[in-house]
This record gives sequence, structure tokens and C-alpha cells, in this order.
Amino acid sequence: MSVISFQNIHKAYTEDAPVLKGISFDVEDGEFVVLLGTSGCGKTTTLKLINKLIDFDTGYIFFKGHPIKQWPKVSLRRSIGYVIQQVGLFPHMDIAANITFVLDLQKHDKHHARERAKTLIDLVGLDESYLPRYPRELSGGEKQRVGVARALAADPEILLMDEPFGAVDEITRRHLQNEMKSIYAKLKKTVLFVTHDIEEAVRLADKIILFKDGRIEQSGSPRDLVFTPATPYVKEFFGLKGFKASLDDASLEKVYRQILSGEKTFNDIFNTV
Repeated sequence: MSVISFQNIHKAYTEDAPVLKGISFDVEDGEFVVLLGTSGCGKTTTLKLINKLIDFDTGYIFFKGHPIKQWPKVSLRRSIGYVIQQVGLFPHMDIAANITFVLDLQKHDKHHARERAKTLIDLVGLDESYLPRYPRELSGGEKQRVGVARALAADPEILLMDEPFGAVDEITRRHLQNEMKSIYAKLKKTVLFVTHDIEEAVRLADKIILFKDGRIEQSGSPRDLVFTPATPYVKEFFGLKGFKASLDDASLEKVYRQILSGEKTFNDIFNTV
């Protein structure tokens, strides 16, 4: 059974501006799903529907087999961690308090919360010396790592990530992607990750859902979208027009592995063919 299921979802903020136009997809337990597309295509709106930050107009969303409208917001959100680009750490709290904020709200034992903070700061690739620091003392990449740790504090079943690495430089972004891959390998949480970055999507995803103007253009594994684009738009979006024709299957496989490993980007490769 899918942990999340969208069935013919429509959403408009105004009558003449539909944002989602009948999208349907399923997310399996433990799957890393990337919602990919240009700005304004409906990715973030889709993410916000899952934790009931906004409501949809028509269609059905199921969470763990039950209509999402039947889920109380508090119960639903306790099952979901949320990471955004702006991070939103509390500046007056140290890093330990930021990480354990949700645990404190839920009246967890202080010792348990403290140990949880130690475990999570290590999980995101920082050491315990960061716990007494304050957000102003951290770099952008370090803040993002703390944001991920905070989202994982209450051990949610699902992690929603909205362009979490979009505000950092390219080198830091690559490090954060590697850290995310490591965290996912250890925890096998269900992850929905929004990005407009092709390399990021290919490197992280089990499944990519490519949006275009509020509709799903193609859904499948990164390999599916890179090797067998279903429409001219998919081919154009991945920059594959004229690219595949210049390479045989063996070369394409090598290119794919270079992108997946982070050794090269699409742009690196295009500049050599």
C-alpha cells in the first residue's frame, strides 16, 4: 500500500489561475521521490498539501490508506518532518534547543532530548561542539544540516524537503547532497524533495516526478527520464535534445554514472560532446 496517494488533485489560488490540474501519483514507504520542474509548476503547492498547510479543491489525497482530510493536523504533522530553504532556526536558542524544539513541545524527557540532539548532530555530519552554539555562528550549509536534524528529531515517518539546499554555494550543495544520501541510506525514511536542479534530482531520487504547468509530464526512475524521455518537453528539460544522438548506449551509461556519482554535471558533459 502506498504511504501517500494523490488522485486527480486540482488546486487553484484564484479561479483563473489553476496551479495543479488533475495530478495523480503514489509514494511507496521508504521511497525517495523528487518533485522536479521550473518555478511555478506546482511542486511546492503539492508538498504543502501533504501536511495540510493548504487545502486542495477537488480530488483525493490518502495518507497511510486514509483520506488526508480525516487526519487531524496535529496527528498528521507529528508523522512528518519539514525542511525549507530558509531553515527558520530560532536565533535566541542554541543548536541543541533548536533541534529538540518539537520534543520539548511534546514534553519528552530532557535527558532523552539531549541524547537525541547528540545523535542527530552526528547524523548530519557535525560534531557535538555545535550544540551550544547559536545560529548566527553557523554557515549557511551548517544551518541547513541543523534544519534536517530538527526535522528528524521526533522520528517522523515522512520527510518533506522544499529546495532545502537552494541557498548555498555549489560546493556546499554537493556536500549536503552527499550527506542526505548517507542519511537516507541509514534511515530509509520516505522523502519528498522539491528541486529545480537536474543533477540534484538524478543524484538523490529513487523516483522523479517532472512537473510542467501544473501537470505531471513524466514519472519514473532517473534512468527512465534520462534514457527514455516520454515527451519532447522531457528531452528538452534534461538537455537531451541532440545529446543522445551523439552517444551510443555504452557512452550514455557512462555519462549517467558520472552524473549519479557527482563526478560530472550535465553541463560538463554537454561541453565535451
